[in-house]
This record gives sequence, structure tokens and C-alpha cells, in this order.
Amino acid sequence: MIFLLRPRVLQRSEVARNGWFFLLISFFSIFSYSVVYFWSLQRAASSPVPFSDYRIDLPEGVTVVTVSDPRHGAKPIAQLTIERRGDQILGVPRRVVRIPPREPVSEGDAAFFRREMLGLFPMQASVWDKANAIREWLARLPHRISVPGLATRHAREAYLQMLAGEPVLCANLAEIYVAACQAAGLAARTVGMSLLVRNGDFGRDTHVGAEVWIPELGGWVYQDPTFNCYWEVDGKPASALELHEALLAKRPIELRPRGREISGLIDQTTIDPRLYFRYIYYEYKIGGTVLHFADPRLEPAHLSDPNWIQTDDPEAIRRLDLEGNVVVDQRGEIAPGIFVQIIRGGLFVRDRRQGVRGIRVRSSSGPVKACAYEHQRAAELGVFAGRNYVSNGSFHQLGESGALAEGWSISGPVEGMAALGGQGLAGRAGARLWQRVSVEPGKSYLLYAKVNVPANRVRWIFSEPGNERESAVGECEPERISEIVSDVITSRNGQLEVAFELPEGGALRVLEVIVSEVPRFDHPVGEETAEAGPRERRIASRLARRPSR
Repeated sequence: MIFLLRPRVLQRSEVARNGWFFLLISFFSIFSYSVVYFWSLQRAASSPVPFSDYRIDLPEGVTVVTVSDPRHGAKPIAQLTIERRGDQILGVPRRVVRIPPREPVSEGDAAFFRREMLGLFPMQASVWDKANAIREWLARLPHRISVPGLATRHAREAYLQMLAGEPVLCANLAEIYVAACQAAGLAARTVGMSLLVRNGDFGRDTHVGAEVWIPELGGWVYQDPTFNCYWEVDGKPASALELHEALLAKRPIELRPRGREISGLIDQTTIDPRLYFRYIYYEYKIGGTVLHFADPRLEPAHLSDPNWIQTDDPEAIRRLDLEGNVVVDQRGEIAPGIFVQIIRGGLFVRDRRQGVRGIRVRSSSGPVKACAYEHQRAAELGVFAGRNYVSNGSFHQLGESGALAEGWSISGPVEGMAALGGQGLAGRAGARLWQRVSVEPGKSYLLYAKVNVPANRVRWIFSEPGNERESAVGECEPERISEIVSDVITSRNGQLEVAFELPEGGALRVLEVIVSEVPRFDHPVGEETAEAGPRERRIASRLARRPSR
């Protein structure tokens, strides 16, 4: 293995040209550091703490669960005794939560919206026809979709500001749509969505739509005022929950209606909007109670927030909740930052401590399953099987290898490198490994990476150079192998940069890096869509800024 001492930016070609000279210098200057570096790598390999979430399938009877932190010795930090009696699980706090109803549109605001929609549909129109007519009416009104959106949460005020030319986002449009539906006598509610959750928080790729209660269709049906559409599953207009289930089961989800303008908008958005249905949640009080659907296949959001009620019961989402809702939320904090949660009869143990995370969990009743959420997310999104814009093929080559893998550069006080089985780097605070890649302007991308961190933390950055708004940043915790799935980044200038930094000094080994284009909406085979016109392109360019709350 070759180690190089270079404080400035170093290209691989320079390593090849001056390798023997720097080899001799480096051997004597950083021998001691390299010993520590590889001792740290061996330590990480022999004693990894790779997971923060675990699942235990509970059999009938008593199960004792022990939680420890290997960084602090073998002494348990928490212990829990669970007893299962059929469908009843004892030992985890269980509370019945009565959620008050949402504040309906006021009589004055309802009268205002009825005047605005005067003559929009005949009185004898069906609920379904009214819901679609209101969505199409709102889409025809002049509005500008752009950040930062409107701060107000009052639908009438937002509507007037929108008509005055103030920029709106998806949440503003959804709240206006719900108020207009309620004014027309329809039951409606907003629904929040997100592409991913990382460390208990939503990423920035979020969306807000609406649902309308359609008796003739059997319940809630999703409506999207931003894209002026709804979606079908198995030939039937679907609810957000049905779309969530179809997405995770990889069943077809069809866009309706398929007009020229609607298709043009969705075709040109940064990501396929169907991906937003991975996470769904419902706000009952502005700035207050939120009901989150806890799917056992996904990492839960806002686990420690008392305003976020967690339910694994689909009926709590399906039912008509005009008078509020009643749900069972079974979770608790068994040690500072360590949570347990019952979802669909399984026990989940979750580490949500601030700073360094990673626990070991043992069960008296059988094996414990680690929840590799980042790995699972990468597989579910189906993004990373396509073209990889990052050059890291030399990570996997056998035989001779240089100290710096092809395509990569370093900067800062780097003190050691090796490129066998991944790009290894050691250095003082500020050492940096990075690669700039050429991509297609106007398209959106995701980063996947697998990084082994022996000691101290590693900061990762996925960004468009020179554009602070287009950047995703996170940290890899020490003494573990971390998998990363970034937020979506849209390139305007055709350049993206992937970087790994040592803010406190230490070492890292990058095992895998993939940058792939995010899938956009694809049409069913054989169906043609007219090219979007100038107006559609203008709106789509605004939508490409990622509608979010």
C-alpha cells in the first residue's frame, strides 16, 4: 500500500508521476500515523456498531430485551420485560389518544369561496364531479409556484395573496383546495408526504396534497392541487394510503386525467411524484397534533415528538374523521434517547440519542433483526441500478492499486491514503476526499454511499458547486459502517460534487459511491403524450424547485 503526504489538492496523475519520491518521504514521515490508522480500521471491523434500529418478533409468553452500548462496556443501559398474550402486548407503554377534530372552514370563509366558485358545477353534481371541478378550477387560476411560498395558514388569506401574485407552494394550494371543498359541502383534509426519513426527521423532499371523502367510491380519494391530478390503483381512484401500499408493493399507479398540460407538468418535475407516498401523515391542528402512519417496513418520523401520534392501524387512516380520531399509540422511552415501539405486533428498539448512535440488542426469545433502513431505502427507490456518474471502479480492482482511486481528489492536511477495497484516507481536521462529476443539466440526482469510519465523525456533502440551495449534508458516526441515501439534488449547470470530510481528524474508508439520476414519471407503454407548450414549461420549471412545506 502507498501513503502520500500532500497538503494541497492532489490528482491521481500526479501520484503516478511522483509516486516513488513521495513514497520514500511518506514512509518515514507518517509511519506512526498509518499504524494508528490501520489499527483503527481493524478495530472497526472487529467491533462494529452498525445499527440504531432493531426488530424483535415476540412469541407468546415473556421476553426479556437487553440494550447495551458497546462503546461503554458490556453493562446494559436498559432492560425490558415484555409479555405477549395473544394480540395483547404488555410491558410497552400503551395510550389511547383522542385527537380533537380539525377546525372547519368558517361560515364567512365558506360563503366567500362559494361566491368565488359560483356557477362552477350544477347543484345535482356528484361529490366526485365536484371534487374534480374544484381541483381544475384552482389549477386554472393565475398562480406562481415558487419558494418561499406563503407563510399564512389561513386559506382565504392565502387565496387572495396567490391571486395578487405572491408565490405559493404545494401546502398553500392544498389548504386552499380543502377550504373550497368544505365550502361546497365536501369532507376534505390535507395529507403530508415525504420521500424519506433520516435519523427520525423528514428529508427536504416533501409534498402536500389533499383527500376528499367520496361516498360513491367508498371513502377517501387523493387529489393533488399542485399537479392538478389524481391517481388510480387497479383502475380505481385511490386514497393516499392505497397509493402508499401500492408503491411499496411495486404495483402500477396510473395518472388521471392524462391531459396535455397535466402530463407536461409531471413529466418535467424533479422526481416521480408517486415516490412521495412512501410516508403519509395528517395534520389535525395547525402547529399541533399530527397523525403519522407507522409502517413497519420504514423508519418512523418524529418518534420523540409528543405532537406526532404514531398509528399502525390502517383503519385509523381510512375512517371518516370529521369528529376527530381515536388511535392506540404504543411506544415509550426506556432510557434517555432509547425508544421502544410496537408496530403490527413486532417490538422495535430505536436509538435516537443526540450525537453518536449505535446499540446492541439481545432477546431472550430468539434472534434480533437489525433494520438497515438506508440500505432498504436505496433498494426500494430503484434508483441506483442505473448509470453511476461517479468513477470508483478502481475500488474493486485486484492487483496493483495507487493510493488515490481514479477520478478522486484530496485537499487539506491528508496524511495517509490507500485505494484497495475502497478509498482509505487519514488526516488531521479538514482533510477532504472529493470528486466532481459531469451530469445532465436540469435533471435530479441521488447519492448512495457506504463508508467505514474507525474513529471520529465524517461529514458527507452532495452538492452543486456554487449553489448553496442545492446541497445535501450529513454525518457518518464513528466505529461503524454507514450507508447514505441523500436528499434529491437538481443540477442547473451540469456539475455535482461528492465530498467526505474529517472535521475532527481521523480516518475513513469509502467502500461504495453511486450518483444516479432520480426517476421521473414514466408513461405506460404505448401511450403518447403531446409535448408540453410554453406555459407548461414555465410552470414546470418552477415546480422543479421542489414543492415542499
